[in-house]
This record gives sequence, C-alpha cells and structure tokens, in this order.
Amino acid sequence: MKKLYYAAALLLIVLSAFWLQAEPQLWSYDNFFQYRSALVQYSGMLALALMTLTMILALRLAFVERLTQGLDKSYRLHKWLGIAALVTGICHWLLSIIPRYLVSWEILSRPSRSHGPRNPDSFYAVIQPLRHSAEDIGEWAFYAFVILATIALISAIRYSKFKISHRFMSLCYLAIAMHSLILIKHSYWPYPITYICIGLAVLGSLAALWSLLGLIGKSRQHQARISDLKFSPDNQVLELQLAAPTWQGHQSGQFAFLGFAGEPPHPFTIASTNNKSGQLRFLIKELGDFTSTLKDRIKVGDKLRVEGPYGYLAFKDPAPQLWIAGGIGIAVFEAILEERQSCKDSPDAILYYCTSAPNQALIENLIEQAQRARVDLRIINRCKQQATLPARLSVAQLQAEVGDLFARKTWFCGPSAFSGDLRRDFAAIHYPLKHFHEELFEMR
Repeated sequence: MKKLYYAAALLLIVLSAFWLQAEPQLWSYDNFFQYRSALVQYSGMLALALMTLTMILALRLAFVERLTQGLDKSYRLHKWLGIAALVTGICHWLLSIIPRYLVSWEILSRPSRSHGPRNPDSFYAVIQPLRHSAEDIGEWAFYAFVILATIALISAIRYSKFKISHRFMSLCYLAIAMHSLILIKHSYWPYPITYICIGLAVLGSLAALWSLLGLIGKSRQHQARISDLKFSPDNQVLELQLAAPTWQGHQSGQFAFLGFAGEPPHPFTIASTNNKSGQLRFLIKELGDFTSTLKDRIKVGDKLRVEGPYGYLAFKDPAPQLWIAGGIGIAVFEAILEERQSCKDSPDAILYYCTSAPNQALIENLIEQAQRARVDLRIINRCKQQATLPARLSVAQLQAEVGDLFARKTWFCGPSAFSGDLRRDFAAIHYPLKHFHEELFEMR
C-alpha cells in the first residue's frame, strides 16, 4: 500500500520540477505579489493533479485495480488523495483571497497587473476576457467542493445520500478544470508544465463525464435473480443466493456490488467459490440502516444488479497460511474452504473464526467444510469465554498456539478495529506485516 502513496508523491515531485522550470526567476523576485502569483499557480496545479488522480481512481477500472492490487486499496488511495486535494485547494484559496483583503485594508499596495501579449490576434487575447469569469466559477466550485468533501468524510451520513452528493464532485471538477486552464500564467505557455496541466484536465474531465453518465462499473454489471434467502436471528445474518446467468466467474476472496431496487450498489463478499453455474452466495450482516432492513424489503424472485468481481485477496501463496475471520468476515473463508475441497496440493492452513454471536448451523457447516478442505479450524466463541480471557483473538494467543507463526502468511477479514489491534501486536513481535493480507473493506 505504501508504494501507491510513494508513486503519487513522485508524480507531484515531477510536476513540481516542471513548475520550477517555468519559474526561472523564482529566487530573484523582489516583491510579495510576484511570489504570491507563483505560489497560486503552483498550489492550483497540485490541486488539479490530486483531483485528477482522485477522479480516475473512482472509475473502478480494471487496469487501475491491478495497479493498486485491489479496489479496496484504490478507494483508500482515492480518499486520502481527495483529502490532500482539499487541503491544497484551501491553501490555493487562501493565497488568492487573503492578499485581496490586505490590499483593501491598505496593508499592502495594489500590484501592477500584466495583461499579457498585446497582439489582438493571439490566442491569449481570445481567452483573456474569460479570466474574470473563470475566477468566479473556480471560487464557487471550490466552495461546493469543500461542502461535498465534508459530507463524504462524515460517516454518519447515509450511504445513499453520500453516493448522490459524491456524484456532484464531477461537476465541481469540470468547473475547476476550466478555471485552472484559463488561468495558467501566459509566461508558462512555452513550458511543458502547461501541456501537463492540459493533459491532466482532459483526463480528469473524461473521468468526470464517465461518472456523470453513470458508466462506472457498467461493463461488469450482470442481471441476477434472488433464488433463495435465509435469515439467522442468532447472528443477524442474511444468507442470499443469486442466479446470475451471465456471470463470468470469480476468485475466492473477491467481492461484488449488489444493486437492489431503489438503492445504490453496496459491496459484499462472495461467500461461494466459482463453480461456473452462475450461482452466487452472499452472507450479509445487519450492521447499518441499509442491511438491517434488507430482509424485509426483498423476496425470492426479485431482480437485482450484480457488479464485479473486485478484489485481490487471493490465496495462491504456496507458504503455510493463517486465516483469521472476525464475525461476517468468515464469508471470504467459506469460499476458499469450498474451493480447496477440489484442490490436491493446497498449502497447510489454520483458520480462526472469532464470533460473539455464533450460529450453530453455520458452525456445523464450517466444521464439515474444514475437514473436507483439510484445514485446521479453531473457533473463538467470545460469548462463552471466561472473564479472564481476552475479548478477542490476540497475537499472544497465536504465539502460544501456532508454533510456526513466523513461517505463515496471514489472511484477515473482519472489523477494522480488530485488524488494527492485530497489526499493532504483530509489529511489536517483529512479524513482517508484508505477510499480513486483508481487504480494506471501506468504500468511503
């Protein structure tokens, strides 16, 4: 994951180098407004680059998912680049707005303005009258961007409202891209930085239009029908069986977006292996406003959209493996358990299933599946644990029970707090975290 951030940082460094090439007099300026003009351009270009990357990462493109090694990581990078774009945009706005007030308060003297080339037939003469409008459009788009980014970062807002508000980000981007291109300093035009910014704006605008037209994930969508559903009140899990005739297959550990009528698509782990029958199984835990009412709003025979598969939580490593499932995270491992039953040379695996609301039928099925798959299943039943034992599986317990812990690669699926505890304690005993694999199952 760190490599992705290093790559994004490298892009910004390269962009900065090209900007410096276009500002050869930067270190010899002799007044504040010359530096301010240069920094306004620089911050605007950085914000444009960050927003363009954010837009591209939101498209769920297959080649981008391969580069980031999973849609979950694409969205995590999308989130942090979006935050970086917001911070950079605020800096750009402050550099632009504060000096205006300082001039109006007569703290600074009004700067002399350069009007560019005087040739009335030049292209600059054509766009120069648009500069004032571009400034206004960019300013209002920035205010809208701040509001929409704030909405995106407030997790309490319903997912459906978040998706609708997030769509308007594309409109903001188009306005900001136009603002950026029209306001590039004329002195930059002979330099590569101008063409780089044009390229970024074009790419980002195409991504924005792709989103506005509703084409994200369109090529991976399949029509499906609910063939069976069961709800377990013990652990509040809905088991959903779908028939998707055009489904092209998937790998164990991947997930898909399910689009129910009147709702935006939500991601769920595929709990069945790829049997080429078009039959898909999902385990959906009641965790929020959408999943808590789902069982009352759907029935056998209902049609829905399935989009996928996504994810790179693959189990192909030949090394001995340690699997840890927290709650509904067991869905990932149910798929690989089913797959391993037909594989002859699967690596040794130990599966810890940690649950506070066990379902007896699920546990019995897990025991049977694990035996057939030759997997050592160990169940951590938190509701039956003694008060002296830790609330959940700990690294200390793993050290005591798994003799070859450091020789094993770890696969985890479960709550993010559980993952954070395991990562921290693994790091404390110098277990290599590059061997700790998980799905960062947060889409916002």
